[in-house]
Amino acid sequence: MTGLAAPVLIGLLLFASGATAAGDDELAHLQVPGTADSGLGHGSDAPLPPLPPQGQLMDIMSTGGCVRFAALVAATPNVSDVFQQRLVPGAGGLTLFCPDDKAVDSFEPTFRALAQSDRLDVLLHHATLGRYVRAQLAAFDWVAARTLAANRSQSITIRDDGDTVWLWRSWQGGAARVIKTVSEEEAPLALAVYLVDAVLLPGHLRQKLDGGYFAWLHMLIPVWVGLCWALAAMVGVIIGFLLMLGAMSRWI
Repeated sequence: MTGLAAPVLIGLLLFASGATAAGDDELAHLQVPGTADSGLGHGSDAPLPPLPPQGQLMDIMSTGGCVRFAALVAATPNVSDVFQQRLVPGAGGLTLFCPDDKAVDSFEPTFRALAQSDRLDVLLHHATLGRYVRAQLAAFDWVAARTLAANRSQSITIRDDGDTVWLWRSWQGGAARVIKTVSEEEAPLALAVYLVDAVLLPGHLRQKLDGGYFAWLHMLIPVWVGLCWALAAMVGVIIGFLLMLGAMSRWI
């Protein structure tokens, strides 16, 4: 029995060591809930999506009739960077209302005289948060879309009357018109570009250009309210005058 015990003991030891090695190999492939497989790599190691080439957006604007506007964007610090950040996959996209060369040409002397921060606001006011293709704009009836201008209250009111898309500018006394659709990129850019016939200005800048308090008051008070006030004042004057005549007739 003693002679058989040694081989049996050696066999048992070899079997146990083999099972342990197999168990260790299997544990190396087990997954802990909530962690990534070591063979697939970690999510934090995945490269960030690259920014689209800077020149790509400029080329789209230039070939679409916005040569002068594209030049202003390229010459104004930070503007193209803000646009590019919206074009990264998952960033929400960008809709750009690009004024044609004629509109920019007439406004450029005023633009050159503005402070750097105001120039930035003018250019960013032509872009909205989100990508709106032409089919989506068809459902817009006095819809306010927030722009990328620094003041978060700045927006463009969009209206599609069935034939034309209008960008309403009540503080500027009219509306800009979308002339044509330049681009509705889906990949790799989340971008929609429209050519418009006027430069769009944020309300606070229009107030500054038009001369302070009265422009600010005009922006806040609709025209019909002003007309009602004026009419009420005229009626009050007439009634007061008639009452005065009546009082004077009694004393005569």
